[in-house]
Amino acid sequence: MSMNQNASSSSSQSLAALPGLFSLRARAWAAWKRHRNERVLENLSYDTLKDIGFPSVDDAVHKTEQ
Repeated sequence: MSMNQNASSSSSQSLAALPGLFSLRARAWAAWKRHRNERVLENLSYDTLKDIGFPSVDDAVHKTEQ
């Protein structure tokens, strides 16, 4: 086996790992964005949350009473 064949086989093995790395990077990016969005929502006031469609605690209590 020549040096060029050995180098090309090692580079093809490293390229085979790239889809896994891209998948890991995409999942990490999505988790960070989800965490950031949750933090933004936590900092909104109760009235603002109701305005954008989050159910209030009172609604859940009234539904169970009916």
